[in-house]
Amino acid sequence: MRPRPEAKARAFAALAAAFLVFAACPARAAEEADLPALRELFRRPPPAVLPPDPLRESRERLGRHLFFERLLSGTGRMACSTCHDPARFFQDDKPRAVGVFYRTLARRTPSLFDLGEVRPLMRDGRAASLEEQVLMPILDPNEMGQTEERLLAQLGRVSFYREAFAAGFPGEGLSRATLARALAAYLRTLESPRTAFDAWVEGREDALEAKARRGLRLFAGRAGCIACHHGWRLTDDGFHDIGLPSRDLGRGRFDPERPFAFRTPSLRWVGARPPYMHDGSLPDLLAVIAHYDRGGIDRPSRSPLVRPLGLSRAEKEDLLAFLSSLSRPPPDERGGIAE
Repeated sequence: MRPRPEAKARAFAALAAAFLVFAACPARAAEEADLPALRELFRRPPPAVLPPDPLRESRERLGRHLFFERLLSGTGRMACSTCHDPARFFQDDKPRAVGVFYRTLARRTPSLFDLGEVRPLMRDGRAASLEEQVLMPILDPNEMGQTEERLLAQLGRVSFYREAFAAGFPGEGLSRATLARALAAYLRTLESPRTAFDAWVEGREDALEAKARRGLRLFAGRAGCIACHHGWRLTDDGFHDIGLPSRDLGRGRFDPERPFAFRTPSLRWVGARPPYMHDGSLPDLLAVIAHYDRGGIDRPSRSPLVRPLGLSRAEKEDLLAFLSSLSRPPPDERGGIAE
C-alpha cells in the first residue's frame, strides 16, 4: 500500500500536534489524548489501485513459486517459507531462526508484511532495497547455504522456471537480478490484514473496549510508545537501543555511533507473533511491557525515549488490551492471511 502525499502530510501534522500535547502535559495527555488526531495519525491508507500489468502479475506469481521453492537452499530442504511461514504471519515460533544444517542463528525471524515502503531493510538496516535483501539469506552460508552459481544452474534445469522467467522478464530470462526482482515483486504483495484497531480508526466505536481505549491513551501519553510506534504500520522504521542485555551490536556493526540499535518493528498483529525482540528473548507481550516499564539497561547508547515508567498493574493490563486490538480481526469480519 502506498499512502498518498497529502495523507502523509496530514499524518505528520497530526503526529506533531500530538507530540506538542504529550510533551507539554503528559498527565493530561494520558487522560485526554486527542482521539480524532490519533485516528488520523494511525489511519491505514486505501489500497493502491494498480492498472492491469501482465508482466507485474507474471513476476508476482513467479516470486510466489520461488518463495516456496526448496532449491533456494544449499541442501534442498529449506525454502523462504520454512522460516517465513504464512500460517504464522510469515514468521516462525522460534526465539531465534534455525538455518541450514540446523544451525541456530543470532536473531529472530522477522515478519514480511507491509515491506513495500520500508528503506533500509533487515533488523540492522544493511539492505538498501527488497531486491538486495531477498538474496542475503539465500546466499548466507549459515542461513540457506546456497551459492549463486549452483542456484541459477539448478533453476535453469527446470522447464517451468525457464519458461516463467522468459515470460516475466522478456529478453532477460533467469539471472541473479531477475531472481531478486521476482522474489521482491511477491513480497510487495504481502499486506497485513485489517484489525479491530483499524475498524476503530475508521469510526467503529465498539471495535475497542474501554480497557483498550485507556491503553491507547497510555500508549500515546505517559508510556511514550507513540514516539517510535506511529503511522499506520505503528513504526518509525528507525533504529534504537532499547536497553536489552545483548552482545549483538545491531546497527552498530555499520554505524559505530549506534551500538545495540535495532529497527523498530511494526506492531500490526503483534500479539500473534511471539516471542519478541531481535533475539526472541521476551516470551510474551506482558514481558515486553515489563521490560519497557523497567527501562532496560542504562548505558550511553540507550535511547533517551526509553526510561523507567512506573506503570501500575492496571495500566499494564490496559496496554495489553490495546496491543491485543492490533492483533485480531475487526468485529464481525473474518480474519486470515492471504499467501
